[in-house]
Amino acid sequence: PQEKGSTFLQLGSSTEQQLQVIFEVLEEYDWTAFAVLTTLLPGHEDVVDYVEVLTDGSFIGWEHRGVLTLNLSDDDPDGSRLRRQLREISAQIRLLYCSREEAEAIFRAARDAGLTGPGYVWFLVGASFGGSDSLPE
Repeated sequence: PQEKGSTFLQLGSSTEQQLQVIFEVLEEYDWTAFAVLTTLLPGHEDVVDYVEVLTDGSFIGWEHRGVLTLNLSDDDPDGSRLRRQLREISAQIRLLYCSREEAEAIFRAARDAGLTGPGYVWFLVGASFGGSDSLPE
């Protein structure tokens, strides 16, 4: 008997789709200066590469202010190194690719560093946030 093919239904949006929508929002609000922050979560290099594809081929004058790869290791128990790293980025628009657990530590450090108040816009990118009942504070 002939095997039937299977159909794969993707209910969540892909990271690429999320980035496309984020860049449409950035363009709509004329937020052209941004930075990309990632952790070592698998796929982080693909996210950085895709951001370059979206911005390099665009007629918008994007001001890519760099990529910061955050290393969330156990040798920074008080988060001082993470706060210092977060302050190195001058862009007020930040695209963050990380896991849900990492986001909690990153936003705690960002809040402690004064980087979450008015004037800062964070976009969370990745599949690990879909359907979350609550987001990091």
